[in-house]
Amino acid sequence: MSPRSPWRPPVASPRLKRRILSGAVDDNLRALRNQPRGRLHRRRPVSWALVAAATASAVAGAALWLVLELPESAVPPLARRPAIDAALATGTPARTPPQVFPVAVRKVVVDPGHGGGDLGTRTPLGLVEKELTLDIARRLVAQLRGDGFEVELTRDGDRRISLRDRARAANELGADLFVSIHVNWFEDGRANRGIETYFLGPSDDPFIVRLTSAENRESGYAIADVRRLLDSIYADLRQEQSRALARAVQRQLVRSLQEVTPEVADRGVKSAPFLVLVATEMPAILAEVASLSNADEARLLAQEGYRERIAVALYRGIRAYSESVAQTATPTEVR
Repeated sequence: MSPRSPWRPPVASPRLKRRILSGAVDDNLRALRNQPRGRLHRRRPVSWALVAAATASAVAGAALWLVLELPESAVPPLARRPAIDAALATGTPARTPPQVFPVAVRKVVVDPGHGGGDLGTRTPLGLVEKELTLDIARRLVAQLRGDGFEVELTRDGDRRISLRDRARAANELGADLFVSIHVNWFEDGRANRGIETYFLGPSDDPFIVRLTSAENRESGYAIADVRRLLDSIYADLRQEQSRALARAVQRQLVRSLQEVTPEVADRGVKSAPFLVLVATEMPAILAEVASLSNADEARLLAQEGYRERIAVALYRGIRAYSESVAQTATPTEVR
């Protein structure tokens, strides 16, 4: 008789794992809030063997997330250590779908790029990036406050602030979103105009490498600080939310500005390791709202009406993202 192969538990599908994880997290949250457990709605018979195979990693991942992320006072003492031990015993915690943890957007930190001796880009006719970004930022603040958002500026005057201090201010304020406003400059005269929005992530694009290098120059971070910050920035929930915010903002900017000048290019949503995005603890984007290297766009930027249009488009993008997470929709499905 041939020897039997060792028994292995059946492998659960990613979809089933997500369902189990979502239910486990919901039950944990209800328990912590002293609420009754939700009903289990079953669309089709579920294989309990698959449930057993998926539960160990999914529930342990959810338990670890809850214990690490919730305030210590909110977690029953007896649940803290066993939850961590169980999660560590299963290896890497499961990745949590963004829609499992809907959060409201109440406080936004708006970051006008550059300032003081850091002029940013500029034209021979006297347009300077640091002045344009501050003007657009103030207009955006007015739009957001008019809609009930709490809003703070990283600078409300012409002064230099390091990237480290900008991120620190947003973190200390407990912001829900961070939006940094910049104006681009392209050396390539054949494609020197357009709008692009960045979220945190790696890039091997030579232009983006040069751009981030220039923007990161005034960071205020030591080499050791940068290495520590970069260790774990590319695989968390914040990156997914930042990508969703960037898409919503980019969509509104392109839609609005192409109504005035159809030639404006949609340069897309991109990832880049801007240090001002690395150090923030909330979804964060950097929007390049126009290009001073293009004469037509420079002339438009000199007009108050065009800068107001940019600010309104930024507001609409933030609003669209805010509504998507408030409705517990997956942020990447913002329309």
